[in-house]
Amino acid sequence: MEFSDINNISSNWGIEIYNFKKLSERATLILTNDEKKFIIKRKDNLKQFYSELKLIGLLRKNKFLTQFPLINKLGDFSLPYKDSHYSIYNYLEGSTFGAEESLRSPIIPKLLGETIADLNKIMESADFLSEYPIKDLYQMVYGFAVNEIIKIDPSEELLNVYQQLEEDIKDLFNILPKQLVHRDAHIHNIIFNNNSLSGVIDYEIVEVNLNIFDLCYCSTSVLSEVFSKEELRGMWITFVGNLVASYNQVNPLSTNEKESIWYVMLCIQTIFMAYFTSNDEIYKINKAMFQWIFENRNQIEGKLFV
Repeated sequence: MEFSDINNISSNWGIEIYNFKKLSERATLILTNDEKKFIIKRKDNLKQFYSELKLIGLLRKNKFLTQFPLINKLGDFSLPYKDSHYSIYNYLEGSTFGAEESLRSPIIPKLLGETIADLNKIMESADFLSEYPIKDLYQMVYGFAVNEIIKIDPSEELLNVYQQLEEDIKDLFNILPKQLVHRDAHIHNIIFNNNSLSGVIDYEIVEVNLNIFDLCYCSTSVLSEVFSKEELRGMWITFVGNLVASYNQVNPLSTNEKESIWYVMLCIQTIFMAYFTSNDEIYKINKAMFQWIFENRNQIEGKLFV
């Protein structure tokens, strides 16, 4: 968007902008004449946005810190402009933790685990699940991802691993509780200020899935950023143990849930492998991560049952 577009949108909230910085395809940071900051987000799906509003309302009612949209001059949370709709959110002061930093600090996995646990506890209480996509992780892996992978990588070794895992993954999907999950709970969506939570952002892809999905996704997202450094992989296993222990103190996990963490990590990696089958370099990195997690089951689970 051009400066004039952003100015036209923000004026409907009574905000006069001085400058702006594009953060992503959908989000733009705006700076005002009086040195305030806000985030403009493009909303292509209003139905999804209204569901997001309901979830954010639930989180705020339970005193969970999060970014929230502001009401404009027309009394609405969004504004139609050109080919889409736009909303403006408050800006959260603070920063996110880096991946390597997260491995080296004993405090960071504790903060992350507590935050994700608090978030999941509140999301579990939501009574509007029907407004969100319901995902079957077993079908995502064996009905889609594995088939895509085999098209470009029909190795017998990989196929044998998936055959070995299939029944267990099918069983865990049937056994584990399902609930609303953030779905994108990586460290760059969790903002802290002096080790105090400022808020969790980006609820655009919330879905119904296994209750431990966010915990596993946070774990694998950190691994993806440090995997190229072999000396950090062992530290990541310790990180996962601390993350899960912290989560468990706030939102206790059953034995079945802890035993399923390794499987769900493998499912997440499989989906990423399928997503990047057209990019050979990224595919190979995700495949190597999958194989490494698979081979290090004992070390990973050893940290989960301390």
